[in-house]
Amino acid sequence: MPDFKKNGSKTSEAIHEALGYLIAVIGAVILAILIRIFIFEPFIVPTPSMEPTLMVGDRVIINKLSYKLGSIERGDIVGFHSTIEEDKDLVKRVIGIEGDEIMLTGEGNIFVNGEKMMENYIMSGQSIEYLNKTFAVGENEIFVMGDNRNNSFDSRYFGMIPEENIFGEFLIVYWPPSRW
Repeated sequence: MPDFKKNGSKTSEAIHEALGYLIAVIGAVILAILIRIFIFEPFIVPTPSMEPTLMVGDRVIINKLSYKLGSIERGDIVGFHSTIEEDKDLVKRVIGIEGDEIMLTGEGNIFVNGEKMMENYIMSGQSIEYLNKTFAVGENEIFVMGDNRNNSFDSRYFGMIPEENIFGEFLIVYWPPSRW
């Protein structure tokens, strides 16, 4: 006669093991969703406006906690919701923060609060010309520009970005591996 107690025990162990794996998988999925919603957001660079820093199609990670724990700084690369096109997200470099005066010159220079900005991230050999114009960055606003100045639709054209539209700070390019 077969020993049903032993077989029942093996079945019970298999069920416990399967439940353990199922719980681990469900926990991992929930954790991944929470991380995606509250901490890190993958983002695909949609335009050439940030070249050579970020290329079209680069897959990057945006840190959504950065500005909940700290403040926006000049030079940061930020992800933000467009103020012009609904449901469109962009990535640009912060040039001016609240209270700054940004002056663009016909010679391609940028002055922030009277001091010339040094921009080593701009593609060398690029001939940049701006309209002589001054912008005042208001309360809870930022002024952004793409690194590819001749091919960037940015605050020069659409104005200031409300800080509430910023959803995070650029952290890293994760794809393609050649861009690491």
